[in-house]
Formats: sequence, structure tokens, C-alpha cells
Amino acid sequence: MTGGVPAGVGPAYDVLARGGAGGEGSEGSDLLAHFLADAAIKGVIVIVALIVLVVGMVLIWKRVGRAEAPRRDDR
Repeated sequence: MTGGVPAGVGPAYDVLARGGAGGEGSEGSDLLAHFLADAAIKGVIVIVALIVLVVGMVLIWKRVGRAEAPRRDDR
């Protein structure tokens, strides 16, 4: 085997390797588009989760509060 793919690489490589062979709607480009969409969705989920975490931490910080200096009434 010269210049080929080692045996046992898997079916995902085979599908991606023949990406242009099937025309516009080839399996490889469809699979790649699916992977990219999946990664984008997961990225958005992580960003939203981080925003929710930060907002929750800020709300808890404000609710519990830092130890403030006692106020004196100067009357």
C-alpha cells in the first residue's frame, strides 16, 4: 500500500476522503457541514452557560453581600 490510508482508520475518513466525488450533495461535504454545525451549536451552548454562570455568581455575590462597614447615624 503506497500513499494510501492505513487500514482501520474508519468509515469517517472514507466518507471525507471522497468528498468531491459525489457532486454537490456528496456525503463527505454533508458530514463535514454536520460536524461544523454541531461544533457551532455546542460552542453557543457553552457561551450561554458561561453567561448564566457569571450572572448567577454576580447575583449571589450581591445577595449575600460583602461585609460592609457599619453605618453610623450622625444626628
